[in-house]
Amino acid sequence: MKKFYFYAMMLMLVGFTMTSCETEDEMIARKLTGVDWEGNLNTYYSNRWGEEYLDGEYRTVWRFEAEYYDSYGNATRGYGYEADYDIYDRHNKAYSPFTWEVRNSNIYIYYDDRTWNDVRIDWRDYSLSYSRFSGTMYDWEDRVYDFDLYANDSWRWDDYYYRYYTRGAEDANDDSVYIGEKGAFATGKFAKTLNKMANK
Repeated sequence: MKKFYFYAMMLMLVGFTMTSCETEDEMIARKLTGVDWEGNLNTYYSNRWGEEYLDGEYRTVWRFEAEYYDSYGNATRGYGYEADYDIYDRHNKAYSPFTWEVRNSNIYIYYDDRTWNDVRIDWRDYSLSYSRFSGTMYDWEDRVYDFDLYANDSWRWDDYYYRYYTRGAEDANDDSVYIGEKGAFATGKFAKTLNKMANK
C-alpha cells in the first residue's frame, strides 16, 4: 500500500510539473500582454515613414492582447494596438491595430495597415520585465529603431479605439487626415506622411 501511495504521488507530481511548465516563448508573451507600454522610440519618426522629425518629441504606446491559447491556457501570439502622438501637439497622432507572435524568443509585429512597416525584435536585442520593455527593433527595409517603454496603468485608449473615419466632399483633398485599413488612422504630420506613401 505504501509503495502504491508513493507511485501515485510521484505520478501526480510529474503530471503537475508537465502541465505547469512554461516555454520561453510563453513566458515572454505573458509578460508582454495586458500592459500599455508607453515611451520613446528613438529614430522612429526620422526614418520610419521617410520623413525627418526630431527624436524625443513623439511617443508611442503598444498594447498586446493574447489569442490562440493552447490546451494549457498559454499563448504565444495575438492582436494589439499601437498609438503614436506628439507630446507638444496631440493633433499629430497615428493609430494602427496589429497582430503579433513570439517565435524562438523573437517578437514579430505585423500591422493591419500595410502603409506601416512590420517589425521584428530579435531575442538578443531586448530586455523585458513586468514594468519595462526596452531594446532595438528592425523593419524589413533594414531600418533600426531603439525603444524604451514602461508599463503605464493610466493610459486611456478612448481617442484611438474604433476610430473609423469617413471622408466627405469637403475634406476629400485634406492630407491632414489619413484613413487606413482596419481602423488605422492618422492626423496632422503623420497623416501627411502616410497619405504620401499611400499615393505612391
